[in-house]
Amino acid sequence: MDAPGIVYALVTVMAWGSWLVPSQGVRFPDEQAKTFYVALASLLIVIPVVFARGEFGQLAGIAAWVPVLGGLIWAASAYCAFVGCRHIGIAKAFGIWAPLNIVVSFIWGLTLFGQFRDSSLPIGLLAAQSVLLVIIGILMIIFAGDPGVRDAAGTGKSARLGVSGACAAGVLWGTYYIPSAYLSRGMRGASEVSPWASALPLSVGMMIGTSVLVALTGRGPRLDKGRDYVRAIASGALWTAGNFGMLLTVKAIGPGPGYTIASLCVVVNALWGIFYFKDPAPRSRAALWIILGVILATLAGLVLGNLGALEGMYQITPR
Repeated sequence: MDAPGIVYALVTVMAWGSWLVPSQGVRFPDEQAKTFYVALASLLIVIPVVFARGEFGQLAGIAAWVPVLGGLIWAASAYCAFVGCRHIGIAKAFGIWAPLNIVVSFIWGLTLFGQFRDSSLPIGLLAAQSVLLVIIGILMIIFAGDPGVRDAAGTGKSARLGVSGACAAGVLWGTYYIPSAYLSRGMRGASEVSPWASALPLSVGMMIGTSVLVALTGRGPRLDKGRDYVRAIASGALWTAGNFGMLLTVKAIGPGPGYTIASLCVVVNALWGIFYFKDPAPRSRAALWIILGVILATLAGLVLGNLGALEGMYQITPR
């Protein structure tokens, strides 16, 4: 992975791992409202960015607005995630959708974008092993504590609905960036659109989807205090920075490894929990397991991000 790719990946992991921190403690009327402010902040930031870069011309054709579909998928993903969290708890739901995000995005990279098809067998096996180790590290982070105590699983239909929602979130959140990646890589005759420009139709789709979700609740996204709006928008701004970083990382190293590395934001989120919110306590057994999961997932992610360089080394190694 070259220097720009490293920077993009770091921005993604740090921003997506930290975006919930500013709005921690804000009393949202529901999760749909929280998602609405993410979409609103994204749209408010993306419009001037695209204008300042002079890239509105790339969005002149109808095909350039394909990422709107990605925004709608993102909104549907959020709704499914809320269903999962409501019925089986956030720890268990996250434990289902986070690894699924990685697996699904890697499958899309292989099938839609042809990544690793022409790789040597050792590199292909190393890629599969790295994905597996990232998943194991994330699961260690998520289940390091005692999620059974914090998140009662429920029974019968509710439990099945929760698992179904989490699985759907895993598939959809591992898919929402594909329309933007398709355009930015100019695949199958599509006109190439930069990740900066493709973020605008993506944000429009997010805004449409989240507005519909809020409307269906019958409650507006009103917050209690004026400063809560600033904190909510700040969280959305961080998410948007991470989304820009993710799209640029995908452009630099491909959808499969790019989105897998982006999923290492769980690592940063876990570190915020331990060292800032003290949940779990820094010296507890749960914190130790989280740190071990962080190390495992990070090392595997670094290998995954540098497979191109490793392939080159393998090809010049005398046999």
